[in-house]
Amino acid sequence: MIKVSEIANIVGGDIEGDGISEISFIRPIRSSEKGGLAIVFAKKDLKALSETFADVIIGPKEILNSDAKVKIVIDQVDSDKLNHLLKVYKVHKYQLFDQGNTSDSADVYIGKHCTIGQGCHFMPGVKIMNGVTIGDNVAIHANTVIKEGTVIGNNVTIDSNNSIGNFSFEYMAGKRNRYERVESVGRVIIEDDVEIGCNNTIDRGTLGDTIIGKGTKIDNLVQIGHDCHIGKHCLLVSQAGFAGHTTLEDNVIVHGQAGTAGNLTIGRNSVVKAKSGVSHSFPENSDLFGYPAKDARAYYKNLAALNRLTVSQDKAKQQNKNSNPSTEETAAQERKGLFANLFK
Repeated sequence: MIKVSEIANIVGGDIEGDGISEISFIRPIRSSEKGGLAIVFAKKDLKALSETFADVIIGPKEILNSDAKVKIVIDQVDSDKLNHLLKVYKVHKYQLFDQGNTSDSADVYIGKHCTIGQGCHFMPGVKIMNGVTIGDNVAIHANTVIKEGTVIGNNVTIDSNNSIGNFSFEYMAGKRNRYERVESVGRVIIEDDVEIGCNNTIDRGTLGDTIIGKGTKIDNLVQIGHDCHIGKHCLLVSQAGFAGHTTLEDNVIVHGQAGTAGNLTIGRNSVVKAKSGVSHSFPENSDLFGYPAKDARAYYKNLAALNRLTVSQDKAKQQNKNSNPSTEETAAQERKGLFANLFK
């Protein structure tokens, strides 16, 4: 729990309203969660003020029109002050002030304040950091790191050399550097029956959660960015990449080396074919291909039309060449005839 007065003091804001003296969690502006503290990062967040269920909001004077019980008004978001607040919250949320190895195995590290179910198996080199929750029958293979606060459901298999719960790739303009990373305090939530291959990276949410839905299967070498929501029973093939705030609804298949831009949604039962680049949202049952990705049949028609055009141009060039030989070709033929006459 953090007192509202302490939050206002850290960010240098003025408190408006009452009824809430402290908060227990930080959440995004756009979230179905009720209560907690939300922070306005950008102008787009202001559009969601009427929809938020946060009890406390930090932001510019526009937040005074929201229904939040308490508003902490600031002129602008200061990256240093914001990160100070988020670090204080993160240390307390995951009890990072109290760390140590609780594992019975010398080859496995299990931090404090973790909850681990029955029938779990951890191979050598596994590191499970503070405050992780793991369900029953979970297998984690060699050299995988599960970072603080991650939640893993039942019957989950995670292969070797994965890094789960990494810092989010979220930056702000800073005073000392061109870009200052925003401290990420969210979690990764992996639901039941998920399988994750080797060498994958899954970033934690900045303020919210990155979620891998029930029954989803992830191949090797896949990058899942911060605050992504991967639906139930999705298939993600090798070398696919998902920028932050990507949402895949249920039963989406993404083939190898495909990627998404951030802040978009791909509807349920859709397929993204290999090497495609998805730049905006698509509805359910979409079949996508190309860069930028579009309906696959429309893309194939475009390719066929382009192919016919190039073939037609090549034929026209060849016919023109045969009917009107160039000066160079004529000179070459004359030289050939001259040498033939000389050696008769």
